[in-house]
Amino acid sequence: MAEEKMPTIEELRATIGKKKRIEIIPIDRALVRAYCESIEDPNPKWQDEVPPGFLTTVMMSGSWPALGAPQPFKRAVAAGGDWEFYKPIKVGDVITTTHEFADIQDKSSDKGPRALMIFKATHTNQRGELVAITTNTMMSY
Repeated sequence: MAEEKMPTIEELRATIGKKKRIEIIPIDRALVRAYCESIEDPNPKWQDEVPPGFLTTVMMSGSWPALGAPQPFKRAVAAGGDWEFYKPIKVGDVITTTHEFADIQDKSSDKGPRALMIFKATHTNQRGELVAITTNTMMSY
């Protein structure tokens, strides 16, 4: 059986900016209530507004699989994530997530080949307002 050819960092660099809009999630009261019960947060504020942590769990942005992005080396591991919140998410909102392959950085060294692949996900509500941006980094080695 022939071994699958892995793309080079240069080939992957040519795909920077590739986007895919894939997730559309209506935010309903039952979903928010279940989340708040799971984290044991009875704050009445969460009757109409969504706790920020909700986005990080319910809508975890696995941009790499979402984009079908190949990796340059055989293994990969999560190398960090950042969340930026811009507007509160409310019960009744419909959140659309667009994933983007943002960058690749060659981090090869005398210990072997490796690359950091950076993915961004933009989360907007039904009015097109930006509510959050996720940046996830994967290390391929």
